[in-house]
Amino acid sequence: MADAVTIDLSEFDKAIAQLGQLSAETLPFVRKAVQVNVTHVKNAWREKLQGTPSAPRVPYSITYDTKELADAVEAEIGATKGTGNQGGVALLLEYGAPNNPSRLPAHGYGLAALQENVEDLEAGVGKAIDDGLKAIGW
Repeated sequence: MADAVTIDLSEFDKAIAQLGQLSAETLPFVRKAVQVNVTHVKNAWREKLQGTPSAPRVPYSITYDTKELADAVEAEIGATKGTGNQGGVALLLEYGAPNNPSRLPAHGYGLAALQENVEDLEAGVGKAIDDGLKAIGW
């Protein structure tokens, strides 16, 4: 019979314990990455709305909000109605009004702004995870 092989798993157990802390350490970094990204999306969307002759205040209706939950970060970006900044017009420009007699087409400015910034978000979250790993000693 061959000699038994002994494997020391203490380092592995330590690594598992550290990875359990990753979410808590990473969340603030992820929130920062998301906030930077939604600021870029907001600015790109506003830029696309600049110069709308009949709605000069509409770019200022684009706002965002972020929330840090227990294990996630949530962001909402869009036109805010009821602020005096023509938020309803921003929504009309975004989604259009195909059933209206004017047949206003959808412009998709917000969607375009979001698509232009997806790679930035991916890079930011990747960096946030790296920063979280450094914070737990990896």
